[in-house]
Amino acid sequence: MQKSHLIIGAVIVIVLVVGGLVARQMIARQSETTGLDALLESGSAHLEAGEYAEAIADLEAAVEMDPGSSEAHFLLAQVYNRSNDLLKAADEFRTVLALDPDNAAAHHNLGVTYFQLQDPVAAAAEFKAALKLDPDDADTHYQLGATYLVQALSGGDPAAQVNPQLLEQAVAEFEAALESRADMPEALIGMGNVFIQQADYAAAIDALQRAIEQTPAPEAYYALGEARARSGDTEGACEAYSRFLELDPPATWRAQGEQSMTALGCP
Repeated sequence: MQKSHLIIGAVIVIVLVVGGLVARQMIARQSETTGLDALLESGSAHLEAGEYAEAIADLEAAVEMDPGSSEAHFLLAQVYNRSNDLLKAADEFRTVLALDPDNAAAHHNLGVTYFQLQDPVAAAAEFKAALKLDPDDADTHYQLGATYLVQALSGGDPAAQVNPQLLEQAVAEFEAALESRADMPEALIGMGNVFIQQADYAAAIDALQRAIEQTPAPEAYYALGEARARSGDTEGACEAYSRFLELDPPATWRAQGEQSMTALGCP
């Protein structure tokens, strides 16, 4: 059975951790000069506002002022990641870990960055390192589960065989995420996508409907359409795909949804 490429893309919600209040608390603990504190405060504010050029200017100046400041490197790594300068982000997160090896958030965010760089093996290693330091973190369990899912599907190659062991590992991580945070729809969507690959369509539909009750996300409706179509419920699949299109997904997703509806003969 050919796998849907969108299943892989839709399940992955990138979660960078530590920002906002936590970043300000980190800054408050700084024992460096007032000038460094001011740069960190300003850079953090620009980062939260999405003003990435200004944030980079402040935080690069902070790193130059104090190369040993893990807080400055961490914030700079975050802004590089959010501005899609992923190689620089990875370098900065690695610097944070060289200065502060027990920084679970840096391990998590380096894992996210490796994932975005399409290196799931390195990403999984960082997520595992983060979980050793913070075993109950729902975001890290979710991201590790998403990484296992992508690995199980061979990165989206429809001709490759699905790895059942990695699917089971993905489910275990999504379940761990939900144990820590019950209202985590992205973990339910991840589980739904795994169940589709395992041909357990009833379980997939249940997980995806629970996700939709929490957040009516387009990813959930697309996967629900896939699950219903594969279970033989054409009417239900058409309804789910219609709701998916109503939520104005990105153009590539929309095209795939429309193709699925055409294949099913949806009105």
